[in-house]
Amino acid sequence: MSSVVDGSVTVRRVAGALTAYACGDALGVPYEGRPPTGDADDVIETPRASDRWAAGATSDDTALTLLVARCLVDGAVDAVTFLSRVAAQDPPVPGAGPSTRAALAAFRATGAVPDDREGGTNGAPMRALPVGWSVPPERVDLLVARTVELTRATHRAPEALGAAVVMAGCASWSVAGVPVAVWLRRAVELVEVARPVCGDAPRLAELVGAVVAGGWSPPPSGVGLDAAETVAAVLHCVRGAGSVRGGLVAAVRCGGDTDTVAALVGGLLGAGSSPEAVRAELPWSGSVAVPDAGVVWRLASGLVALRESVR
Repeated sequence: MSSVVDGSVTVRRVAGALTAYACGDALGVPYEGRPPTGDADDVIETPRASDRWAAGATSDDTALTLLVARCLVDGAVDAVTFLSRVAAQDPPVPGAGPSTRAALAAFRATGAVPDDREGGTNGAPMRALPVGWSVPPERVDLLVARTVELTRATHRAPEALGAAVVMAGCASWSVAGVPVAVWLRRAVELVEVARPVCGDAPRLAELVGAVVAGGWSPPPSGVGLDAAETVAAVLHCVRGAGSVRGGLVAAVRCGGDTDTVAALVGGLLGAGSSPEAVRAELPWSGSVAVPDAGVVWRLASGLVALRESVR
């Protein structure tokens, strides 16, 4: 499937997606770890402090997603370089998840990426969107290869690798202007396409298929750290959303790992517009620590240049 938007339009789309990702991250932070909420929209859409974060702060989700984007733009698409850059962060990336912390500890001890099947949490799909923004939909082979290489630095379980590939694919299609209904169906196929590289991911296939069929709903306790469950929650929210704003609120209502789900929902739905349009739709975004506009545009331009270079 070919891209239906090009050049400067695609740069605006990527910049809009990155802006909406950060906004979703910040909106979800105060609800992280809580059960599904019935709070009114205006209550959810009031950024406030939590035990771990200041009001409007973004988490490790945005920090690591920006780091992936920088690695791609710099041509540093390998697991060792990614881990080296994470390890060199001063101060360290706040709030990193269990798989990332374990991988960093092993890397600092050995200087190598572990050769195992560990790391099955949702940090894998959480930071996969920039790969999709850097690859056109028709280059599925490259999308899988880049996603796996940057994901295996911290997450090597087949379900996590497959979940990252699905999110990267959805990001590629969304920036291309492909209708949501189409790329939701394609997500099911992508699980099987990725299997020879990622390994079997039966739970991911089952949950993605359930979402597409309209038969999935968030767990009563909220969305956990499981990679497949996170992807299902994201696709569920996107499937039912009529707007970026509606998708983000729906993500927070799911409970659990709300910052990751809302960030990914924002990154996918925000690809339909520019940063300015995203901010206009989210009246509370002015109080969010969105990355500097110059950084957003530079990364978006660099990722789209990569995308155009491999057609």
